[in-house]
Parts: sequence; C-alpha cells; structure tokens
Amino acid sequence: MKKTIIVIFSFLICSCAPKFNYTSLQSSMATGNCPGSIEILKNSKAAYGNKAQLLHLLDSGMIQFQCNNPQTASKFFTDADELAQSLWTTSVTKEAASYITNDLVIPYKGEDYERALINLFSAFSYIKLGEYEEAMADCRRLDTVLTEYNSKYETKNVYKEDALGRYISGLLSESEKEYSEAYIYYYEAYKAFQSYNESYGTVTPLCLFEDILRVASPADKRREALSIIPNAKAIKYISHKAAKKMGKVVLIHMSGKAPVKIENKFTVATATGPISIAFPAYTTSPPSCHFSKLILKSDANTIEQNAVLFEDINGIAVKDLDDRKVRITAKAIARAVAKQAIVHASSKEVEKRYGAMAGLAAKIAGNIAASALEKADTRSWRTLPGEIYIARAFVPEGNYQVMVEDCYGNQKAVDSITVKSGESKFVFHDTIY
Repeated sequence: MKKTIIVIFSFLICSCAPKFNYTSLQSSMATGNCPGSIEILKNSKAAYGNKAQLLHLLDSGMIQFQCNNPQTASKFFTDADELAQSLWTTSVTKEAASYITNDLVIPYKGEDYERALINLFSAFSYIKLGEYEEAMADCRRLDTVLTEYNSKYETKNVYKEDALGRYISGLLSESEKEYSEAYIYYYEAYKAFQSYNESYGTVTPLCLFEDILRVASPADKRREALSIIPNAKAIKYISHKAAKKMGKVVLIHMSGKAPVKIENKFTVATATGPISIAFPAYTTSPPSCHFSKLILKSDANTIEQNAVLFEDINGIAVKDLDDRKVRITAKAIARAVAKQAIVHASSKEVEKRYGAMAGLAAKIAGNIAASALEKADTRSWRTLPGEIYIARAFVPEGNYQVMVEDCYGNQKAVDSITVKSGESKFVFHDTIY
C-alpha cells in the first residue's frame, strides 16, 4: 500500500499543467515593452516544463514577430515546426502512460490548427524579410501538414485547408508575375472559404473575387472565372493591365486574443465507485472592435480600403477541438475505466492482507487519487491572435504614410513605405493586447 501511495503522488506531481504566467507577458506587451517581454520568455523556459517546450518556442516566435524581429521569429518557428513534427509520432510508452494519469504527461504536440499556423506565421516572418520564395515554401508546407494530419483520421476535420494561407500564396505568386499559379491559389482560397462560411460563418471576401477575375486574363482563365464566381459581371475590379501600372499594398491586421482552453470535469457513480472524466473546451474573448481601415496618404492622394476578416482563429479552434471531441471523450472514458480497475484491484489486495476496513480506506484513497489525477489538457498557443483581417489596395507609384483606423475612428501611423509600379508591399499591424 505504501508503494501504491508513492506511485500515486509521483503521478500527481508529474501530471500538472505548465506554470508560465501569461498575465505578466500580456501586460508587458500591452505597454509596448518588447525588450521586457522577450526577457520574460528567455527566463521562463523552465516554467513551461519539459512537456510544453513546443509552447515556449511558439510564444517566443510570436513575440519576436510582433516585436519586429522577423529573423529571430523565423528561427523559433522553424524549430517549433520540427519539434511539432517529431512529436506527432509520439512513442507508444508515453501514450500508454496518459491512459493511467492524463494527457499532461505527454509532451504537448499542438492542436492541428496550431501546427498549421506555425507555417503561416513563419511565412509572415519571411514576408517581413522580403524573402518571398521562403514564404511560399511555408505556405506549401502548411497545406502538406493539414493533408497529412487529416489522412490519419477516420472522421475528417472541418479544418483541412487554410483559406488565408492559400490567399497569401496567391498574392505572392502574383507579385512574382506567376499568374497561372496565382489564379490556382486564389481559386483554392475561394473553395476553402466555402467551407469557412459553412463552419465558422466567415464569408468570402469581395477582394478575393476581384483578384480571381483580375489574374484570370493573363492566366487564360477568364471564361472559367466568370462561370465560377456568383454575379461575376457585376463585380467592379481593377484590370490586370491597369494593375501592372500601379503598386499594391496589403495590410495584415492581427486582432484580439487567442482562445483559451478550460477544463470541463464531471463525476458519475458506478457500481465499483465514482468515475471522474475531464476534457478540454475553449473559451473565447472576441475583440470588441471587428473593423479596421487601411489609409494610405501621399502628397497627392489619400486612399482608403476597409479590412475584412480572413481568418477566424477563435472559430477554427473551437470547431477543430469539437471535431476531435469523440476521440478525446473515448480516451477519457478508457482512462477512467483503467484507473477504476487499478483502484478496485489494489483495494481488494489490501483487504486480503489487512482486513475489510483497510480495504475500504484504500478504495476511498484510490478514488480520491484517481479523481485528482483526472485532468484535461488545457495547454494551448495563447499568443496567437483571435482574428486576422486583410485589406488590399492598388495605389499609384509614390511614397505613402500608412495609417490604420479602428471602429472608433482612432487612427494610428504604422509605417512609411515607397511603392513602385508592379510592386507589392506588405504591412503588419496588431491589436492583440
């Protein structure tokens, strides 16, 4: 019995969630203290624990990205992608341990959408660096990752294509004058948005229809484009011929905080004693402002373009977790049954050796320990934004002050850029904190 108690407490110690203080990091970022935020993460690797090092890499990459250190961010995202891939093939021994305790004894390998977004934000880092070929490689990697993961499931997840990743691929291809490729990527983004609309309520942005129609001409796909886009002839857009004489500015606006996992836990009575089952759920805090406007000011022009929602990470996260709820619940039930069997067998052994009262005491202690061990895996990538908006504007060649306006009419200067004809410029802005 003494050995059993020691084992129980050892499991309790090693099966706890990470102790990293996100409140401190978020407060630091909210005040614009990038050096302090980076230092917090440097000094907090141990707080994540050995089983959540992927999250340390992801948070470090995101903070470096937001603090305009794209080279360092890219390194963190590359390391995170490699670790996530290796963890995807978790050892049988570690999986078996989770059936006795909980999923916190397994190194966190990320939700499917989190692993895919590693590649999206890695692509963003390369875009900041002006390395568009590397960014394209990450977008392709994103698609490969989702295809690979979904192929392993009998019941497929809704999130099997990333519309924003496809759209970014189209923008990059068009900027490199690869119009046939751009047309394919824009079309694939359109198809992905049909699923987004059905699953998350994210409607297909009008600018995507305009982009498809614009590149359809040089891609020799105009007849096809007119046939697939609803009311195509009524859509007004800048022609390919006119666009070549102008520059393009793309705003990528990251808004609001990522969803946070919480634990749902309930206990049911059985003939052999109570069984506790715990499983994770997401709680979301949608941003108060669901609008932003790109404003480009030059000596001669002021050009404005509303940003539209391209990626509802809150919605994707909730649905992605819901898609695997059956798998999570089945594992939780199997784990509860396994622990109940161990408690029952142990208490019977104690009863044989020390009598009925000792056996009852062992059973009560075992049930308490089993309930304490039952914890949901509430680890998640909490430095992600909750939503990503895009605004795309064509402008005459020149120098521009880039402003972003929120839904309260407040304007903020975010960059100064020089745009040449036929050139694409990307501007990043975040209101996460």
